Formats: sequence, structure tokens, C-alpha cells
Amino acid sequence: MKTLQAELPDKLYDQVKNLVDTGWFHDEKTVITEALRRFLETHKPELMEKFIKEDIEWGLRGRD
Repeated sequence: MKTLQAELPDKLYDQVKNLVDTGWFHDEKTVITEALRRFLETHKPELMEKFIKEDIEWGLRGRD
């Protein structure tokens, strides 16, 4: 497992903390992990298309 350190705006952190304080999540780490997982699942087709286009462009240019 990898560790990622990030800074959050105060209002966003307050919302994360509220989810933990009201019992929706066990801790802040779980909130962030779930939010990232959902974001990536929701945007997977868009992200895959972007990565494929970047790979094709790189292949057409050759090695830099």
C-alpha cells in the first residue's frame, strides 16, 4: 500500500471530518479512499480514452 499526503482546503476538510463525526465513515482516510475510488470508476471511460490518445500520439512521434 502506498501513502499519499495531500493538503485540503479547510471547508473540504470540515466536510470530510463531518462524515467521520456523524458515523458515515470510520476515519478520514476511508473517506478520501472511497472518494477517489468513486471518482476513478465514474471517469474510467474518459480517462482510458485520454490515455489511449496519449499513447497513440507518443507512438506516432516516436521516442523523444
